[in-house]
Amino acid sequence: MVLAPLKASALTAGPAACANLTNYLGSSKVNSNQLSLQYINTREDYWNAVQSNYAPSCIIYPSSAQDVSVALQGIRAARSRFAIKAGGHNPNTYFSSVDAGVLIDLGSMTDMLYDSETTLATYEPGSDFGHLYNYYVQFNRTVVGARLAGVGTGLALGGGLSFLSPQYGMACDGFRELEVVLPSGEIVTASNTNNPDLFFAMRGGGGNAYGVVTKYTVQSRQIGEFYAGNIIYLFNQTTAVAEAIQNFIQYNDNPKASIIGTYEMLPTPSLGLDLDRAVIMFLVHDGPDAGDVFQNFTKIPSLINTLGIKTYPEVANMPISMETELSRGDNIFRVGVHRIGDGSYMTALNNWFNWAESNKGSYVLSSIDFQPIPRSLTDASKSQGGNAMQMPDGPWFWVNYLISTPPGMSQEDYNAAQASFRELVANTTNAEGLPLFINDASYDQNPLSTFSTYSKLQGIKKKYDPDNFFADYTGGWSFE
Repeated sequence: MVLAPLKASALTAGPAACANLTNYLGSSKVNSNQLSLQYINTREDYWNAVQSNYAPSCIIYPSSAQDVSVALQGIRAARSRFAIKAGGHNPNTYFSSVDAGVLIDLGSMTDMLYDSETTLATYEPGSDFGHLYNYYVQFNRTVVGARLAGVGTGLALGGGLSFLSPQYGMACDGFRELEVVLPSGEIVTASNTNNPDLFFAMRGGGGNAYGVVTKYTVQSRQIGEFYAGNIIYLFNQTTAVAEAIQNFIQYNDNPKASIIGTYEMLPTPSLGLDLDRAVIMFLVHDGPDAGDVFQNFTKIPSLINTLGIKTYPEVANMPISMETELSRGDNIFRVGVHRIGDGSYMTALNNWFNWAESNKGSYVLSSIDFQPIPRSLTDASKSQGGNAMQMPDGPWFWVNYLISTPPGMSQEDYNAAQASFRELVANTTNAEGLPLFINDASYDQNPLSTFSTYSKLQGIKKKYDPDNFFADYTGGWSFE
C-alpha cells in the first residue's frame, strides 16, 4: 500500500500524539525510545520483514479497552497516522505497521478464561493461537483458529481457516460476543443482540475497518487426540499428488479430515534432479483413527511421512509448520479462488510452476497452497448465522500464493518482482460468485469487493466510521 507522502503536519502529528498520550497513559505504556529493547522487539517482530523498515513515533502498550480508547482519541486529536498490531502476521504494508505515527501493540493483553458451564472461551487479542491452544487443552477444549501456532488472533477477523473448519466453520463463525473500541473511542459490545450489524461485519470482514477488538468470546470445541502429520514428496510425484488433492476436495465427506497441499520452489538449480522443489501435504484428522481417508496420499511414494498420534498443540507445531512459520523474510501473499472440476486447479499449478522456473532470481522461496472448502464447512458456517463472506455452498477451494524476495534487493528489482508475481496470479481467472480470502489477500486485490455482502459492509463501515478515520489514517481493506 502506498500512502500519500508525509507533509510537515503529518511528520509532527505522530510526536504530538505520543507526547499527549504519555501524559494520559504514562511512560510505562508509551515508548518513544527507538533504541530500547522493547521498541526494537516490537518493530522487528513481523512475518513480512519489510514492515520492520518503518519507525513509529512511539509504540503504545495498552492493558485494557480503556487504554485503547484513550489512544484512539489522542491519535484522532493529533490527526496522526497509526496502526494496530496483534501478531504482526499480515504481510500488507501499514496494516499493522506505521511510519512516523503511533503503533498500538496489543501484545500485553493476554488474559484468557474458560467457562465450563457455557463452554465459552474468552480471550484478549495479545496472545497467539499457540498460547490459546496450550491454555484450553487443559480443559480438553480448544478454539477454532490458525493452523500455525505463532499466528495472532487478528486472523479470525479475516475469517480464519482452521484444521477444524470442516466441522465447525471458520474461526469467525465461532464468535459469540466481541468487545470493540470504535473509531470514536467508544467501547461497545457486538453480538447477535447488541450492535448486530457490527457483529456481522467483524465476522470475516477484516480488521482495521470498523474498530479494535479488545476481547473475544467464542464457542470452544471438545478436543482429544489427532492423527496428523506431513508427507513430503519429490516433485516427480506432482501429477499423482495433484489428482489426490482434487479427489479429496471433490469427494471427501468426512468433516473430521482436513488437508493443505503445498508445492514449494527454491531458487537453486534443479540439476535435472528436481532438487529445487517439493510437495508438502498437511494431513489432519480429529481423532486417532483416520481410517482410509488419507489413503490416496499415503499410497504415493514419499520422501518423509510424519503421520501419527498428536495433541492439538502438537498439530499446530508440526515441524514443517514451524519451518513455514519461522521463515520470516520479505514475504507477500496473493490469493485465488476456484471451483473444482473446471480445470482451474491445474491451470493455477502450471502457471505458478512456469513462473517459478522463469523467475529464479526473484525469490528465495515461492509456494502455492491448495485449501479445500468442503460443503460441511459452509454448512457449519450457515448453522451459526453465516459470516461477512456468506460463503456459497462447497466444495470449492482457495489458492494461496507466496513469494519471499531476497533481502537487500534494490527497490527497482523488488518492484519488478512484485509486478511479475501480481501478473502470475492475475493470469489464473478466479471463479465468479466466490469470495477471495482476506487472510491470504494482497491489499490491491480488494477482497471485500468479491463478497456478495459488499454493499451491506460499506453501509456498516460508514455507520461506525462516518468520517473515515480508520480509512484515512491507517492501512486496511478498501471500501471504495
